[in-house]
Amino acid sequence: MTRGSHEEERLSHSPTPFHSLQFLSAAGRLLTQRRSGLRRLLRDVARLCTAQGLASFCLVDLAGPRGRLRRVAALHQDPDREAQLRALGSHSRSDTACNPLLDVLQTGVARLFANYPVEIRRQVATLPEPLAGLEEFKPRSVLLVPLRGRRRVLGMFLLGRSEPEAPYGLQELEVAEELARRVVTAVETLRLRRRTRRAERKARFIARASQALSASLDFRATLDQVARLAVPVVADLCTVDILEEDGTIRRLAVGHRAPEKAALAWELEHRWPARLEDAYGPGRVIRDGQPELREIVPPTKLPRAARDAEHLRALRALELESYLVAPLQARGRTLGAITFAYSGSHRHYRKADLRLAMELAARAALAVDNALLYSASREAVRLRDEFLAVASHELKTPLTPLNLRLQTLKRELERHSAQVDAARMKEHVTVLQRQCKRLSTLAESLLDVSRLEVGRLELDLEHLDLSALVHEVVSRFAGQALRTHTPLEVRADGPVVGHWDRIRLEQVVSSLLSNALKYGAGHTVHILVERVANGARLTVADEGIGISPEHLPRIFDRFERAVSAEHFGGLGLGLYLTRHLVEAFGGSIRASSEPGHGATFEVELPLASPTA
Repeated sequence: MTRGSHEEERLSHSPTPFHSLQFLSAAGRLLTQRRSGLRRLLRDVARLCTAQGLASFCLVDLAGPRGRLRRVAALHQDPDREAQLRALGSHSRSDTACNPLLDVLQTGVARLFANYPVEIRRQVATLPEPLAGLEEFKPRSVLLVPLRGRRRVLGMFLLGRSEPEAPYGLQELEVAEELARRVVTAVETLRLRRRTRRAERKARFIARASQALSASLDFRATLDQVARLAVPVVADLCTVDILEEDGTIRRLAVGHRAPEKAALAWELEHRWPARLEDAYGPGRVIRDGQPELREIVPPTKLPRAARDAEHLRALRALELESYLVAPLQARGRTLGAITFAYSGSHRHYRKADLRLAMELAARAALAVDNALLYSASREAVRLRDEFLAVASHELKTPLTPLNLRLQTLKRELERHSAQVDAARMKEHVTVLQRQCKRLSTLAESLLDVSRLEVGRLELDLEHLDLSALVHEVVSRFAGQALRTHTPLEVRADGPVVGHWDRIRLEQVVSSLLSNALKYGAGHTVHILVERVANGARLTVADEGIGISPEHLPRIFDRFERAVSAEHFGGLGLGLYLTRHLVEAFGGSIRASSEPGHGATFEVELPLASPTA
């Protein structure tokens, strides 16, 4: 038989134009009417190909992330052989062997093998595994048709005919290419529709999250609500972590579509909390202030993030597939981090998702910062009101006896104008001087706080003997110690000379003595002056009520007190000023105490002030 007769025989078995038009018409209806998912749509198209006689079997592959190919459809006219066809391996873009399937994917040009067994063996000496497996279905003729999108090849159709069907010709190739163009249009429309719906869901999520963040100043409750709103719209798992003042990281909120996985996320935070030195996750993001995106979380990378074998098992149980972490930043500082993750839903984050995460993180950070500012302002108002109440009381306290003594003094002078009792007058004057001194001290304390706030505290330095200065100050407190039956025990081995401001150093010693007499009344107060390797040390210890451990760290703060203002006077400024004066000398002060066993204050001073 001549070549021409072979061509006539082949064309005589090809589908008629009417069948081709009927097939394309059915395909068009299918593609325009279907509103199902992408996989379902492509399976329906593959089934149409086998049902309408275009192919004995049909394989459809799509290009996934990073060029990975995944099979989405495998249909055969014979239902008994369909399971075998589905088990057929897919090709990989990393193959280096000569592979016509990869040529079609890379070039976007369709291939026709009219006599597949002969032509394929002529072109490829050693068949790749997917093509070798295809031979089990005895393909007589094969079409490889790419799904060409606007920017790249989205995937490929593999259409095959087995005996006794007629081989493919140019007309079937044109029909297959037209089908591929319509499928690409439907796929891109479907993806556009899906992106639109996803964008709408994200917009609704941002709106609802913003509403939640602005509804309350309790940022812990609002962040918890935001984490729950994120699931499952933009994540399977959402966590929020906050940086504490001591540098630790604490988890505030967890949202997960599976309650048991939410419990696992809490357990991970409890047993293996995030740390600033971590190489991955919230700790790294909070430390660096930069977002972190992992489009794919390969299982082989988890051991790098795990701290031990048990931690690794817990991480694997979480089934992370993809995640991104965005920092919560406000006014130039990082407050924490919000994490979105896909776990078990076969979804992956892209760089475009960072915009949503950063926008939400910015709004969440603003809400947290506003809440913290509001809390700080309320605390400042509370401290101000408390201070004003205490200051008012403290300023009135010396005025009352001062006024009474003046009235008494006036009556005695009016009654005994010619005869004045010198002893009585001396007693009145002593009380008046003491109360005036107290008023002066209170006023000076307030002025010193003001000077500290604006950085105008100046030192007038001179060479001083700390031992002599302490003895002098103690002598001034002798009267108060006598009235409260509090012995003052001073021990100084010898002169300790340094370069200090006399008035300010007297203020430090007076503050510590006054504190010891107030809280240790009736018990001995021990004062020790000694020279140490780094300079001078002053120790003032009482045997009074002591300080509770929870109050000890804050006793040197402004307006702070370890006891109730109702039972002990003072503005809460003595130790605050003392600390700043000691630090101005370049020294340090520390306190130790046990409730019921008194308190000890140690001041260490260099012999030369840094401002000298």
